[in-house]
Amino acid sequence: MTPELEASLRQTSAGLQQQKAGGLVMKALGALGGALLLAGLILIIAENWDALPRAVKLGAWAALQVAFLAGAYRLGQSGQMAVAEGLALAGSGWVLAGIALVSQIYQLSSRAPNGVWLWLALLLPTAWVLPRRAVSVSIFAALVAGLLLEAHEVDSWIKAADTEGPWLWMAVPLLGAVLVSWLPTRVFALQAWTGFWVFGVITIAMLALGAAQEADSSDLGAAWWLVVPGLLAALALPDRCLPRSWDATAARVVMVAGLLPWVVMGKELDPGMKDAVAVGLAWIFQLVIAVAVIRAGARAGSDAWVNIGYVALLAGVLTRYFDFFGNYLEGGTALLLTGVLLLFILYALNRARQRTLAREQT
Repeated sequence: MTPELEASLRQTSAGLQQQKAGGLVMKALGALGGALLLAGLILIIAENWDALPRAVKLGAWAALQVAFLAGAYRLGQSGQMAVAEGLALAGSGWVLAGIALVSQIYQLSSRAPNGVWLWLALLLPTAWVLPRRAVSVSIFAALVAGLLLEAHEVDSWIKAADTEGPWLWMAVPLLGAVLVSWLPTRVFALQAWTGFWVFGVITIAMLALGAAQEADSSDLGAAWWLVVPGLLAALALPDRCLPRSWDATAARVVMVAGLLPWVVMGKELDPGMKDAVAVGLAWIFQLVIAVAVIRAGARAGSDAWVNIGYVALLAGVLTRYFDFFGNYLEGGTALLLTGVLLLFILYALNRARQRTLAREQT
């Protein structure tokens, strides 16, 4: 490629990049506006609860719900997608507010997950009637919240015995993302959020297991009926629940390597050779997963995932340093050497990150 052609291509694509950035800003402002609108209405009702008659509360809720849905549909038809998404988000949240409103008016009480399941049941038809991204995201939130509440409910058939390990916190969002991906409006950004959450859970759990031998329980009890389908669905269909920047191999490496220390450890951490191996694997695979994410991000041209991977590498190196040498870091000389070493590590990782991004651009 000649320098003239490169300059021409960059000049041509500059407008597309600006348009994409502007679209993201509009979507963010639309979501913020919808969330503030929803929060404001809920606060107004709460502040004037005793002054508003029952019929006014229910009638106002119904009128506003119709207004939200009609406004989201009409504005979407006219091309005002950011505002339409904001109203769809407000309408989805207003459904949950209506459930809470009715329960307060008529003094109804039930299991905590039941209200969320009712919210999910009312939202599901909306995904076909009003195909908006905000509706799909709300369904995902309802599904994940309902499953997590069920796992913590005493009388639930999927009650978790212990949620200290990473199993449940990984499996539930993955299962929710796979199921929501079959809705009429697919939200690819939701897969990126799920990937960031899964990567964060794995990284933090591995650092905690390696440095402090915490997050060391795999005693899920009946919650295995929830965890196993979620993990199997994610392994079979990583393109439906994890970032598009990750190829299928990288996605499976992150999940399998991330959980392997707990598989080796067994039900809980006990002194012994097996658990020493599990702790060692946590140290090793934390770096392996970070490198896999960096490699996948570089191949896909994703600066964000390259940077996130290097942040995880830095966190792993610093955690190991303070874990191994923390008892010796006393006095001015130790602090001086620590500062020099940390700056050198930061310099080396930043140079590696810059080289990775440079190769990605070429």
